[in-house]
Amino acid sequence: MGRRIGWLLLATLWFVGTQTQMSWAVVGLDEKAPHFILPDLQGRPVDLKDLKGKVVYINFWASWCGPCKQEFPELIKLANKYREAGFVVLAVNQDKQRAGVDDFLDKYAPIAPNMTILLDPKMTVIASFGPRALPTSFVLDREGVVRYIHFGFKDTDPAAWAGEIEPLLKEM
Repeated sequence: MGRRIGWLLLATLWFVGTQTQMSWAVVGLDEKAPHFILPDLQGRPVDLKDLKGKVVYINFWASWCGPCKQEFPELIKLANKYREAGFVVLAVNQDKQRAGVDDFLDKYAPIAPNMTILLDPKMTVIASFGPRALPTSFVLDREGVVRYIHFGFKDTDPAAWAGEIEPLLKEM
């Protein structure tokens, strides 16, 4: 009986360990971003594959996230600043209820023309990227490769973003 319990315990620990590793896997620098298709606020599908050739800033956020509230107006400025240069901001929301998203956007909008809000209430895309905190952002080059990752938000971030995005926009 003791052996069976030992094997059961060992198998359980192995299973839990592999599940934990999978759920916390983070897309790393210089890796191709995972492919995804998510609906925008109007229900239209947005396919990351269709954005090849653009510099893409993927931001994971939630309406209840305090730092997201600070960051969001800066993302709008960022999207507006580079909208003519082949730059896109995808703001991927993980709220389970649409009402929270709408309330947040009422307070922190208007939405920038080059900023697309995507809905991921089942958190499938956020799980494939595996951010460790909210907000987390991934900056993709024109080939869809992750070049920069930002965890959280600091007041100095907007200046850093510009320093990363401008050289990527010049790459062909």
